[in-house]
Amino acid sequence: MTTATPTATDRLHALDAARALALLLGIALHASMSFFLPIPVQDPSASTTLAVGFFLIHSFRMTLFFLIAGYFGHLLWQRLGTRSFLRDRSRRIGLPLLGGWLLLAPVSIAIVIWGLTRSGVPSELAQSSPADQGLPLVHLWFLYYLGLFYLATAALRALWNRLDPSDRFGAAIDRALAWTLRRGLAPVLLALPAAAVLALDPGWRVWFGIHTPDFGLQPQLPASIAYGSAFAAGWWLRRQGSFLTDLASRWRSQLLLAVGLSALALLLVGPRPNLFDATTLAGGEGRRVLYAAVYALSGWYWSFGLLGACQRWLARPSARWRYLADASYWIYLLHLPLVFGLQVALRDWPLHWSLKFPLIVGLTLVALLLSYRWFVRGSWIGALLNGRRKAPGLAVEVAAVATPDTPITAVVPDEQSQLAELRGVRKRYGQTVALDGLDLQVRPGELLAVLGPNGAGKSTAIGLWLGTLRSDSGEVRTLGGDPTDVHSRLELGCMLQDVRLAPMLSAREHIDLTRRCYRDPLGVDECIELAGIGDFAERRYGKLSGGQQRQVQFALAICGRPRLLFLDEPTVGLDLPARERLWASLRQLVAQGRSIVLTTHYLEEAEALADRVAVLAGGRLLAEGSVAQMRELVSRTRIRCLSDVEASTVRQWPGVVEVSAQDRQLQLTASDPETVVRRLLQTDPQLSRLEVRPANLAEAFSELTLEAA
Repeated sequence: MTTATPTATDRLHALDAARALALLLGIALHASMSFFLPIPVQDPSASTTLAVGFFLIHSFRMTLFFLIAGYFGHLLWQRLGTRSFLRDRSRRIGLPLLGGWLLLAPVSIAIVIWGLTRSGVPSELAQSSPADQGLPLVHLWFLYYLGLFYLATAALRALWNRLDPSDRFGAAIDRALAWTLRRGLAPVLLALPAAAVLALDPGWRVWFGIHTPDFGLQPQLPASIAYGSAFAAGWWLRRQGSFLTDLASRWRSQLLLAVGLSALALLLVGPRPNLFDATTLAGGEGRRVLYAAVYALSGWYWSFGLLGACQRWLARPSARWRYLADASYWIYLLHLPLVFGLQVALRDWPLHWSLKFPLIVGLTLVALLLSYRWFVRGSWIGALLNGRRKAPGLAVEVAAVATPDTPITAVVPDEQSQLAELRGVRKRYGQTVALDGLDLQVRPGELLAVLGPNGAGKSTAIGLWLGTLRSDSGEVRTLGGDPTDVHSRLELGCMLQDVRLAPMLSAREHIDLTRRCYRDPLGVDECIELAGIGDFAERRYGKLSGGQQRQVQFALAICGRPRLLFLDEPTVGLDLPARERLWASLRQLVAQGRSIVLTTHYLEEAEALADRVAVLAGGRLLAEGSVAQMRELVSRTRIRCLSDVEASTVRQWPGVVEVSAQDRQLQLTASDPETVVRRLLQTDPQLSRLEVRPANLAEAFSELTLEAA
């Protein structure tokens, strides 16, 4: 399912893969049931292996799903606003739930009845059947609960904004979560609600963990608490910029802990369920509480470990993973009648479970992948599930942000998923050419330093991206859209050179006022800390020094959690400690996945911070690349040594560009450093303190702009 939104410009491929994994594992889960349960039919070839597989998958699959759902639900809410968000969810969740239930529930129930009559069900199990608990939601219950969670979140957010308008309590929660994430303890904290609700539930069927709420419209407490807390955690973790990075760095340890905890849980409860006494666990109440804690904790470590592994290995674009992720929603919706039908049809085949199980899964996947490719992807059903229509095939059409139930599609220029782009842009002010056919891009997660002399076109380029200027020709894109459209600027932050703020307001008041313009801003205290202005946050803006005012302006630029931040000469007027603090904050923002465009005259600043450098002059792009690549563009090397050779003699040597001498110290610039150094050593065997270094960024910039002039 996809939703068109003008501000989505990149696809979080790792989470998209994790979403597909959670959905597709459901097929394996349901396909294994007949080999150790009498649902939909009791297969004669029983399997403890498949029972253990069911146990493991069920322990984390929906926790993982709702965690991702909350994460991307928050992202979608940020971009659409509450009303549009709820309208979108009613289409993307409500319609598939209603249509799927009308078409699939009767067929699934009929197949289950067929299977039960073929295999015969013991009277004890028939009496414990949940069929009398209400409307059968079958496997579509997850859409019903997802809709409930969205509605509850919208109501709670409205209440939260009234009770905590300055977001101080929210900032405190952010800090607590960040602390647990840094120490790898977040799963322990997040497992507490599920562990408590399971341990306190007298009707808990212990081997099956969190009971699947597939009957009845009244929300069931265990699923509501366990999966609702996972959804809430995902929603809140969206505020943690380094969340995915932290998971990627710990995926091995998280999965090892998950395996160990699952092994302990199986040791406590046994490898197969006791169908006749499902609520009893031998060993007393203490063992039951221990098992509840271990079970809940294993689910969260599995979820975090798998998310981290996907972030580590599947974060890059992949046409096949993209296609599978798009198809997974259709496959999961349609799979249950097909899986159940195959289980019943194959029941009496004289095959071992090791052949029947992969046959059921394989036939289901092949049939539904083909149906998606040829009948769904380009149809009105595909338009409903996946937003816009796509031609059949595996081609990567556009990048998109994948939500657990709805990837968000948006038009982007190429696989690099540019956040902002200038294509052949020209801009004149009267007779002055500011930009002359400029091509320049900003990529996700980078700090791009734009260098150039005064009048090079740096500020004009930023003005075009911000939508405050219009180009004479060429194309300008910001966050996937036209920058003159307000929707394309919702996730921007900027700090320009000429800024005027109310002198009578304090820094804190300015931040509190500005952050109210954004949907999901940082807390005031968080902005103050990140900008390093705690010592003067309560002072009036007009009483601050020029450097302190620039720091306040930086706090205003970042208070809206911008995905793309423009900083035009941000450190002008800052003293050395303030400049170093701002540098540290910029590195932190980039580490959280933010993208920054920085213009500066301090070339050591660009050298220290930039992932990529673009050098402009006369409105044209002279060169771009990493700092190391910029240095390599200058084929000159600096040589320094103590020698008795005369500077006038060295000046005549081939490969020497310039030379100076003071006392016995020679300083040379050489275009052929190896030849020059070799000749120096031959001419003066007593030469000492030899230093050879390549050009720095300042020297490269100077030479590039001099050549352009």
